[in-house]
Amino acid sequence: MKINQNDRKRKFFGQISFEYEHNANSELTEKDFRDSVIQRIKDYCKNEEDRYHIIFHDKDLKDDGSSKPLHAHFYIDFKHAHTYSSVYKALSISREQNLEFVRSSIKTCRYLTHRNERNMEEHKFPYEVKDVISSENANYIDDIMGKIKNHSKEKADNGLEIDEYCLELSYQISEEGLLIMEAKQQLFEQFTQRIAQKAWNSNKRQFEENRQEFIQKEFIRMSKGERNHKGIYIQAEGGTGKSYLARLLAEEHDRLGAHTPSINKKRFDLGSGYKGEKTIVINELDASCGMTFRELFQVLEPDSATQLSSRFKDAYIINDLTIITNSDTYWDWCDSWFGKKNKEYHQLMRRIRFVIKMVHDEKNKVIKIELWNYTATRDLKEKAKQAFEKLQTYSLKSVENEEEFRKIASEILERIKKEKNIDSKRKVIATNPTDQSEASDNSK
Repeated sequence: MKINQNDRKRKFFGQISFEYEHNANSELTEKDFRDSVIQRIKDYCKNEEDRYHIIFHDKDLKDDGSSKPLHAHFYIDFKHAHTYSSVYKALSISREQNLEFVRSSIKTCRYLTHRNERNMEEHKFPYEVKDVISSENANYIDDIMGKIKNHSKEKADNGLEIDEYCLELSYQISEEGLLIMEAKQQLFEQFTQRIAQKAWNSNKRQFEENRQEFIQKEFIRMSKGERNHKGIYIQAEGGTGKSYLARLLAEEHDRLGAHTPSINKKRFDLGSGYKGEKTIVINELDASCGMTFRELFQVLEPDSATQLSSRFKDAYIINDLTIITNSDTYWDWCDSWFGKKNKEYHQLMRRIRFVIKMVHDEKNKVIKIELWNYTATRDLKEKAKQAFEKLQTYSLKSVENEEEFRKIASEILERIKKEKNIDSKRKVIATNPTDQSEASDNSK
């Protein structure tokens, strides 16, 4: 999200890199860097009630196991609000990603020594409390534990007491799509553990009901033609990484990840376990799953969400991205859904416009990933198979390099988004675009 340089806040969290400043001044030593960071923050906190914590990270590791360059993290709580641009310039921050407003003081302070649950799960190096450099009026232990004299009057950073804060979370879940686990995380970041646990136990069921309310409202909105659904088909031989790519695409598309329904040859239950994920990934889906192509059309309808067949009646599906993986080519996969007469290629291909082909390039020792787009705006019968253009080719050295693979997934989604925007501008509405079209003329 783009930051407004003129926004004013009291609390800031940032990072200052030795590598960046050393590149500008090759004579800068690590000691000089440490002294400089401490001095510039100390000088900038001019009000006697300004508070800060600083720590230097020199033991962090990259994903490949190599050491990260020395860098400093800081948390500042000003007495009076400061503009983003003034803090950015005064502390010589290298880029916008390295300075942000603080949403949770406890969470931010815990990050300084890698004491958040996520940091611990990722096995980040745990720094000592004694490594933290604080202003004279700041106590790091108090800031990570919460210094509470009266637990019943404990307040969050926004000034709300626990009951009011839970009501605000309920509203955000129901109206804004806040996830239940995100609400829980905020509770435990804003309040001491005993108070947060009691509130969570009391409100968990209400939060679940609020989540269902949000899903139902989204379903109603999408039912009125605002779904904007995209379909992606990934074709590749086994072991190439198509399921892995599907998962990365889902994670890059939405913070909730993917709903991955199980496929039973006798019964395909799309709604079982669905929690409102924006992405559904169906691995190895084919026509033998017990679903008709009419039901498949409903699942993939681009413009609106519709009530599915009776076995799905209790599930409100609000996804806007469906990813299907299979080892068959897209053309063979499409053919498998139709009999000899009703070959409604256009109706299926307009729902799955994007095809990703993954192939091992033995000569160059890479995996080639090609992104294709279906361009037809009307029923071309058999010629629909020819109405595809290649948008982009990516090269992946190894599926084990998650950082590289994730970057490709992100780029694919950006290209699809761009193509969808172009397509919406040039789209010509077919004279009979519904599933009841006369595409069955193929039988003649």
